Amino acid sequence: MPVLFAIASLLVFILIVATALYAAPRLLMRPTPSTRSTSTRRDFPPGFLWGSGEDAYQHEGGNDRADWFAWERTEPRPFKDGSVSGACADFWNRYDEDFDRAAADGHNAHRIGIEWSRVEPREGEWDEAAWTQYRAMVYGMKKRGFAVFVNLWHFTLPAWAAAKGGWENPALMARWEAYAAEAACRLGDAVDWWSTMIDAQIYALRAYALAEFPPLVADQGRALAVMGKLVEVHVAGARAIKANSPRGAGSRVGQIWFFSRYESRGNPLDRLVTSALDSIFNRAILDAFANGRFAASAPAGASVTVNIPGAKGALDWLGVNYYYREIVSFSPRAAGFVKRTPTPGAELSEMGWEIYPRGLYELCVDLAARYPGLPLVITENGIADATDSARPRFIVEHLEWLRKAIDEGIPVLGYLYWSMTDNLEWLDGFTPRFGLYRVDRATMARERTRSAAVFSAIARTGRLPTDEELEGIR
Repeated sequence: MPVLFAIASLLVFILIVATALYAAPRLLMRPTPSTRSTSTRRDFPPGFLWGSGEDAYQHEGGNDRADWFAWERTEPRPFKDGSVSGACADFWNRYDEDFDRAAADGHNAHRIGIEWSRVEPREGEWDEAAWTQYRAMVYGMKKRGFAVFVNLWHFTLPAWAAAKGGWENPALMARWEAYAAEAACRLGDAVDWWSTMIDAQIYALRAYALAEFPPLVADQGRALAVMGKLVEVHVAGARAIKANSPRGAGSRVGQIWFFSRYESRGNPLDRLVTSALDSIFNRAILDAFANGRFAASAPAGASVTVNIPGAKGALDWLGVNYYYREIVSFSPRAAGFVKRTPTPGAELSEMGWEIYPRGLYELCVDLAARYPGLPLVITENGIADATDSARPRFIVEHLEWLRKAIDEGIPVLGYLYWSMTDNLEWLDGFTPRFGLYRVDRATMARERTRSAAVFSAIARTGRLPTDEELEGIR
């Protein structure tokens, strides 16, 4: 009986995937050589946005009213290096000096996040001191001439909201709308680019399907339902921002999205599982903003299809987070029948991620074709590199490919490196070092890297250095 059940499950899975493959274009699947960009242009358009930024929970420190705060202290410790968030990068107390560094490096854009549990530590009660601090941050960014990016939600919830069921509790939507409206009213005169959330699909899948994030649920059906709910959350948040910001309907409200670059190089089953993974991870939620309908299926047979009023056209811009490529193949022994590996022999980061600069170009081209007219901003692109030896070339080579995309008319308006300083990485702790500035964990002192100098030279001139020029930047 177990064998028959496994065979039946596999057949159902293949049928679901085949249907998805037939119904949707195969996005993000073309095998291509990893070569340097052939673009000869090294200058970027006038007004192009150059910057970096911070996330609320990953950088601020002291967020003891969020659901993650208590969970990360459980045993065994969920972060791989055994750490807890603690002071993180102490950005809450050091934001002014970090903004000064970014301005001195020639950046003209910066991104921060708001931690919901700080401003509403108890249901229905605003923390005025926290709002005052965030307003000081936003105006500090504006004073330095930055285009201001503000994100409202990234994985963590106020402890009171999590205790009541989080996004699965319909009553939370009213508090979310109140939070978005309050942020827009208090900060909207200085915010240029709003994001309602970051990496919505990662949250839904890792919190509700894989049980890796709070609330630690392993149920594919619930995961898909939460994905659909987050479409509604964006629609409600965007509506609240535009209704309450001093900039009104002209406020730009989008989402920041982590894209995995998937490729298939094998048999038809490999192509099928690649398309299915791509569909659920990269496309399902974003397609809802293109056609007004959320539709997704999981390998075990769970599926959700729902029309969402107001979803179509609810994205004014899209933040693109890109880090690596994976080769996907079918494997009966792997979870969900999907095996994911780097390209054999490829250069890897310290996280084990394949370094594939061309993927940024391919991704932007595909997004422009799938969502025509939607402005794109690269909101995260970076590498864990404790020695800062690979990062300078990583930045330049990714930007070479981004320049090629712009040459071809792709509407990319800016590039924000991740991240300004070292920070807490979800589940990985403080071991990965992504920052342009290193953070001493004992003193919180910042140390400028060569990569910061390289990125500064690019931001100041709007031009990429040649290989010879790059070697001379220190």
